[in-house]
Amino acid sequence: MTYPLLTAQHLTGARIIERDPRGIKVLQLPNADYLKVFRLRHRFSWARFQGYAQRFAKHASTLAALGIPTLKVIDCYQVKDARLLDDALAVKDSETAQTLSHTFVVHYAPLPGDTLKHLLDQQQLQVAHIKQLGAFIAELHAKGIHFRSLHFGNIVLTPEGKMGLIDIADMKIYPWALWFGTRLRSFRHLTRYARMNVPFGISNWAILVDSYIEHAALSPSKANVLKKKMQHFLLHPPH
Repeated sequence: MTYPLLTAQHLTGARIIERDPRGIKVLQLPNADYLKVFRLRHRFSWARFQGYAQRFAKHASTLAALGIPTLKVIDCYQVKDARLLDDALAVKDSETAQTLSHTFVVHYAPLPGDTLKHLLDQQQLQVAHIKQLGAFIAELHAKGIHFRSLHFGNIVLTPEGKMGLIDIADMKIYPWALWFGTRLRSFRHLTRYARMNVPFGISNWAILVDSYIEHAALSPSKANVLKKKMQHFLLHPPH
């Protein structure tokens, strides 16, 4: 797929929101839209990485069609000369310029609302939200959505009181409901950040799991397996 080229005009007034050792990751525009930067990690994986940017946009469209609130992709751009980002943003870092070689940028409007992590940090996450989260995850799984970045920081409670997803690059969407093994992996993703797990509390995890079991209509045997797996996940988070 051929993308339009990113120009300095697209970056007018943009500010850096997130960087990592490889360079700029996210920019925010004056109108509150975002530019997400996808960099080629290996020179010989050009086609794969180009597809990665395409999948980000495709996921947004598919989630919307499935009735899952998410961000709105406005456009995708190719950066012909990665130094354009450095020049336009007055970032003079030659190493960043090198790591940004062969870059794609997705322009999107954010999903309004607060992340569950923000609500948790502000002690505003209520039992009703936790039960809603269990039902929401059951809905995702029923619609074939395996979101590998599923955690509180990527789930948004919208002003309308619905839950939606952000940072949607890393997911698979199947035309069938998720198998039970994949559902367990999804919960593993949800519990992988230990710093989020501690303030959430064991009792709230139990509420979430019970809500999920109810809305997913799990059999008693599968419900028991999920509860045992969750105990293990919470005791042994990978991060």
